[in-house]
Amino acid sequence: MNKHVFSVAIKAILFAAYAGAQQQPIIDQILNNYSYIQSGLPNHGIAQGSIFSIFGSNLAASTASQSTPLQATLAGVTINVLVRGVATSAIPYFVSPGQIVALLPSRTPEGDGTITVTSDVRTNSAPIHVVVSAFGLLTDQNGSAAFAQNDSKGGKLLSQTDAANPGDYITLWGSGLGPISGDETQYQAQADLTTVPIEVSIGGLNSTVTFHGRSVYPGLDQINVVVPPGISGCYVSLVVTIRGVPSNFATIPVAADGLVCSDPGLAPISPDEYRGLLHLGSLNVGRISISKVISMDQQSGSMSTDSAYAIFQKYTPQQFISSNFLQQASLGSCLVIYSAGGPPLTGWNVFTRINAGAQIAVTGPYGSLALTAPNGGTYVEPEGISRPIIPSTGGSFSFQNGSDGTDVGHFTVDLSESLTTSPLVWTNSAAITAVQRAKGQLVTWIGGFPGSFVYISGYSYIHQSSPLRNGTDLYSYFTCSAPASAGQFIVPPAVLNSLPVSENGHLSVANGIFHSFTAPSLDTGLIFFGVENQISVRIN
Repeated sequence: MNKHVFSVAIKAILFAAYAGAQQQPIIDQILNNYSYIQSGLPNHGIAQGSIFSIFGSNLAASTASQSTPLQATLAGVTINVLVRGVATSAIPYFVSPGQIVALLPSRTPEGDGTITVTSDVRTNSAPIHVVVSAFGLLTDQNGSAAFAQNDSKGGKLLSQTDAANPGDYITLWGSGLGPISGDETQYQAQADLTTVPIEVSIGGLNSTVTFHGRSVYPGLDQINVVVPPGISGCYVSLVVTIRGVPSNFATIPVAADGLVCSDPGLAPISPDEYRGLLHLGSLNVGRISISKVISMDQQSGSMSTDSAYAIFQKYTPQQFISSNFLQQASLGSCLVIYSAGGPPLTGWNVFTRINAGAQIAVTGPYGSLALTAPNGGTYVEPEGISRPIIPSTGGSFSFQNGSDGTDVGHFTVDLSESLTTSPLVWTNSAAITAVQRAKGQLVTWIGGFPGSFVYISGYSYIHQSSPLRNGTDLYSYFTCSAPASAGQFIVPPAVLNSLPVSENGHLSVANGIFHSFTAPSLDTGLIFFGVENQISVRIN
């Protein structure tokens, strides 16, 4: 890894919250510098010998960074750790009023202890949970795409127009594989940590690991793997598991051949069309969604709710790549998202909203509904109004925007879908009352729209109260995709082990299909139709 790439690894995800440093330091969170997995979640922990972040305020009087050889004090800031009676000094890489990035010495004992930040003469302490291993993958600034290099193609960074191919050797970066011996203030002798039992899953398949160990930079780990055969997609999942503890989930682009990835099993966009979109200076993109959600309860029966919305946005090609346009993992893959304070919602990141008119009119068997855009670009149902949109048998629908769109011209889109011809039936839902995380979860179904996909999702949450929090609901949410024709999917343990044990768990199986639509000044448009079935479960 060259010094420029190392600079990206250390600095790319830093952000400083500036505050007056003459006050007592305040510590809000202590997280792995790359995974950001919250305290209270099952895969949280600061690993021995790893790089971690302290977030808060008044943590330093100024902003400063250092490179190897590292000193224990930086810009008047020292970080002392006390675990099971053993005191160590964390080594700062970067300090600012709002964030400190530091290396936890490998000789710090495993267990719960205290970390103390001293800025000039002012100090404050907070609890720290030290573990042997807890890996965090280095990702892009959106926290989704892995920062991965293709060693089979000269070390180029993976991108959706420079995707990996099955059989390629790639390098991953992060921190938290485990402790080492020696002086961690100096450049390291690169060595394979063969005693660390590592598994790397790519697209739900175990990949061959050819090297995993510390890089030459203190605390920064390197993993070399081979992309397994038979997988492809722009959002192929990637997770590292050590002793049953998963890292954060990320994605990599994989093309069956060539350099451009695609997800034809999810959306009707060919590799050539995708390549053409990414060569535009900017993209006007639209998505319309109409769906039915059926909540099933063994005691109270089922309840159905319908929803419709539309989103129109302008992207640069890079923003489009990082936005997860389809809101789905590639077929065969799973993603995990963490959220504090409310259920995590998958969706587009907001870049530049574009105007498709004052409203989108939805006309169907139950009449008409006007979707409006109070925030511009995102068209939703009027607040407080709930009405059926989709009959239980399906039906024909029309979507149109009028002629007053300043960015997107007039369009009319017709859609007809039957829910009786080949409805998806979740065949083992009644048998699932509790999910055993360590065993994985089999989901089976029959039917589904021809040529469509199924997504399996779920979440659980806990109420976390600690000295660093004033009561917060912590959520872990996962989503997996599979072809409807597969008839089953096993949610792997690495996914479920990212969820906290909870009585408040949910599991859902949905069947959906995308169609293309066109409109003046719109570079690509997709309309989604789907039906989702939900159940409440225990997460054990």
